[in-house]
Amino acid sequence: MLLPGNMCDARLWPSELRASLPGAREVSFLAETSIDAMAHTALAAADGPLLPVGFSMGGIVALAMARLAPERIAALVLIDTNASADLPERAAVRPRQQADVRAGLLDRIVVEELKPNYLAAARRGDREILDLLRDMALTLGDATFIAQSEALRTRPDQRHVLAGLDVPVLIACGEEDRLCPPDWHRALAASAREASLHVIEGAGHMLPLEQPAALAAAITAWRER
Repeated sequence: MLLPGNMCDARLWPSELRASLPGAREVSFLAETSIDAMAHTALAAADGPLLPVGFSMGGIVALAMARLAPERIAALVLIDTNASADLPERAAVRPRQQADVRAGLLDRIVVEELKPNYLAAARRGDREILDLLRDMALTLGDATFIAQSEALRTRPDQRHVLAGLDVPVLIACGEEDRLCPPDWHRALAASAREASLHVIEGAGHMLPLEQPAALAAAITAWRER
């Protein structure tokens, strides 16, 4: 089950990643205003055991799925994510961003405030990725931005979840992720009963788009093990 990041759609998952997860289905979060509501949407999207693959906000949702219905979770893949509640400085900014988006400034928020933090140093001028990030956000639109922003602002602390989950977990992040740094992922992996950690060079926060082949190889090797 592919769980997208904030203001991302199906284009987040290049063909290399899809090949490493055959049969995966995508879940969209368009109107849910809480992480738990997103988790319930994902849990209701399929029957039986699940392998949530969550990127960023999607990883937060995957952890919520494991907290709410641990018996449904066969394994987890968490990519460039954060198990903590929203940082105070980020939570403080979100209402202003929501107000700006209501005023018609989504494009400015994406271009000036979000995208500059996403990519590794060598890729910060990558027009293909930058244009894709902007187009995904504008395609999803104002209402989805506001709903997802509120869900992220009010999310619970979930750093305890992996300690109580007895399933395999793959944790991956970009070495240059400035939004969710590698140290956060190391701490998350240390909290799990059975976790594999991959810190991938040449990527920032947008690991699935910056280094899809390296991420796919890590997922494939983990699944085979």
